[in-house]
Amino acid sequence: MMCGPVREGRAFVTKLPWRIEERRLSRLLALPGRVRLVNDFVAAALGLPYLPPASLAVLARGRPEPGGPIGLIGAGTGLGQAALLPLPAGYEPAASEGGHADFGPRSAREDALARFVRARFGRVSRDRLLSGEGLRLIYAFLRSKGRARESAAVRRALRREDPAAVISRFGLAAKDRLCADALALFVSIYGSEAGNLALQYKATGGIFVAGGIAPKILPALRRGAFLRAFRSKPPLEATLRKIPVRVVREPELGLYGAAAAAYRMVIEVRRVSSKRRTRRAPL
Repeated sequence: MMCGPVREGRAFVTKLPWRIEERRLSRLLALPGRVRLVNDFVAAALGLPYLPPASLAVLARGRPEPGGPIGLIGAGTGLGQAALLPLPAGYEPAASEGGHADFGPRSAREDALARFVRARFGRVSRDRLLSGEGLRLIYAFLRSKGRARESAAVRRALRREDPAAVISRFGLAAKDRLCADALALFVSIYGSEAGNLALQYKATGGIFVAGGIAPKILPALRRGAFLRAFRSKPPLEATLRKIPVRVVREPELGLYGAAAAAYRMVIEVRRVSSKRRTRRAPL
């Protein structure tokens, strides 16, 4: 599973200077023709049908259409997206690098946030904000605007721990206003982007929120700001209200999908081998 686009058996890892090729891996592992590179969120999408109900937290039940497209989004070290599209033979995954599309501010505050991030990086992508780094940037932005003073407890924790984990923990506890405001803005932007994905694919089969961050901030996702931002897209609020939204709690979703991809690969190899034997059979 690769965090980045896969094309013709080659992958360039988005946030690392790595280039990986199926042929070289096949030679190194002595597995000729048996190695396939799969985008991490394509694998995650393939794993969705195998999740037990207990692995999902429902944010909105909606009214799903049987056989409707399904969208998958997940913030972690970056922002991943993918979809499952209905075809006559069943669902097929559609890869996406939509997380690297431009961020679209929805308010004066988000306009200011975009300027804050642009001054540091030159471009504001959705991935830049909807990630662990993004939560840290949102916190730094609100702190720079004097929304609230940084507490001594948070300052000490930020020196010792991962900033996103600190901001999430203090924000969920609602004992630190700056962390709580940062987490709330992050959740709202996350909900809006999930709604964008739902519209892009017309995901009437549902939206699944995966990645490393969502399960850790589930109480914040349930407070309402996520769904308000998800649905606040006139004139299509009624359409979005019908779309189910679930959070994936299973941390190994990608491995479920990798196993599904391997199974598909085996079936395809057997199908091709069967066709070859049929052609060679004597009359």
